[in-house]
Amino acid sequence: MTSLRRLRFSRADRRTLVVTADRATLYLARGGRVANSYVFGADEAGLANFSRYLAGAAESPLAVLVDVVEEEYRQDTLPHVFGADRRAVQERKYARLFRGTRYCLTLHQGREPEGRRDDRVLFTALTKPEIVEPWVALLQEHKVPIAGIFSLPILSRELLPRIHAKGQNVLLISVQGASGLRQTFFRDGQLKISRLAQMPRPGTIPYAAHVLSELDKLRRYLNSLALISREHPLEIYILSQGQMLSDLRTLCRSSEAEHFELIDVSRLAVEMDLPGEQATPYSDGVFVQLLLDATTQPNYAGLEETRYYTLYRSRIGLQMASVLMLLASIGWSGFNFLEGVSYKRQSLDAAQKVNFYQDRYAMAHQGLPPTPVEARDLKTAVELVKALERRKGAPTPLFEQVGAALERAPDLVLDRVVWLDSADPEATTAKSQKRTRNAKTPPPPRPPGIARFHIATLEGHVAPFEGDYRAAMASVDAVVADLGNAPDVIRVEVLAYPLDIRPEANVAGTSIAKTTTFEAKFTLRIVMGVADGARAG
Repeated sequence: MTSLRRLRFSRADRRTLVVTADRATLYLARGGRVANSYVFGADEAGLANFSRYLAGAAESPLAVLVDVVEEEYRQDTLPHVFGADRRAVQERKYARLFRGTRYCLTLHQGREPEGRRDDRVLFTALTKPEIVEPWVALLQEHKVPIAGIFSLPILSRELLPRIHAKGQNVLLISVQGASGLRQTFFRDGQLKISRLAQMPRPGTIPYAAHVLSELDKLRRYLNSLALISREHPLEIYILSQGQMLSDLRTLCRSSEAEHFELIDVSRLAVEMDLPGEQATPYSDGVFVQLLLDATTQPNYAGLEETRYYTLYRSRIGLQMASVLMLLASIGWSGFNFLEGVSYKRQSLDAAQKVNFYQDRYAMAHQGLPPTPVEARDLKTAVELVKALERRKGAPTPLFEQVGAALERAPDLVLDRVVWLDSADPEATTAKSQKRTRNAKTPPPPRPPGIARFHIATLEGHVAPFEGDYRAAMASVDAVVADLGNAPDVIRVEVLAYPLDIRPEANVAGTSIAKTTTFEAKFTLRIVMGVADGARAG
């Protein structure tokens, strides 16, 4: 099954188990670099030794790297679907192509340029799972967190940028001490096929000649499959070291169809920060370090194999979250402590200021003469006076209306004005004031929205007056009518005419002719409303 898992599982010591057909090599890392290795044979004794090691070793994640002959590669296409549909199509392909193994993988390699634009894929599988299963079973028995089961040929793609292999046809050749001669072909940076050949024992035959012999076999196989692009040469990168590298430089001849690039493993190890000196032509340590440095890689492991790794990561995540919460709480507590210290200091400063001003006030109070009223009572009285002043209305609008009306009656002269502001429209300006006559219309009810009233009593006389009371009374009535039509005026009353015409009034005179100065006085009462919420004047 396809699986992409993040490999940077911990910065603690990490382990990699390289599984081949006849052995398993355990590589330990310190600080992210390969440190040392232990070899276990693929027999009962080797498995028993490996089990004893796991029983006494500290818990840390482990990645399995497989390099075996029994790994197949099939080029194919899949419909461009996702989710459950894609998984169902893949499972049918696995059942048809690879029987008897659950270690299957699908590598996406682009899409078809025409038609339905199906996905180009490479199906790979470990066709002999019994090579890997005993080691995985021991790891699960000891509850070791398995980060994944990875393939060395698939991992080889990560090596191409490090050796600057950018051609369309790239053949990577390396020699592993645990497995043999690995030849992996890439087309446009995508894995197409890989072949593992056995290497003879050292000293039996020349290694360089054997490598070129195996290269010739693979070249013919690639030509038969038409995998090599004819527009570009085949770029061959060979990893080796020492005498074998010198022999290869003698035998390898580049041409228009083939270009050879010989890579010194020891120099590559230095570039990858591998500790120690690489004194062999084998590339095992390089691929192990490549796996440790990789971020994500497809692998064969399923949920069953990686369940302890999932628990391990969950535990690490919870521990990190706990540490972060602890640090956050410590920081917050420190902030609150500093803030409390600041508030305490401010309170002490405020208390000192209060004591200082109280002392100054007491000293100033001692120099003042004694008063029958306390300071707080004086403050209350002042505030009440200010409130009454804010409440008091000005009679400006009322006087404006009266002035306009008298301007239109030049024979009426104003002698005295008495004014008050009240919430009662029936209030009088003097206790002894009596009304002698109401307005022509009865007083209307209190209009809505009126909060207070301006009430004024106007006293005046007619000038000049030559004894014509009828004309004088007409002038007064004209002013009353004019004021009654003014805005906001609610009521205008005549309290006294120039001539008292009440039925109960007495009229007296004399027959003696003499010079008499006539007076025609009048008194008016005006009520003007002030709207609610408005300040008059």
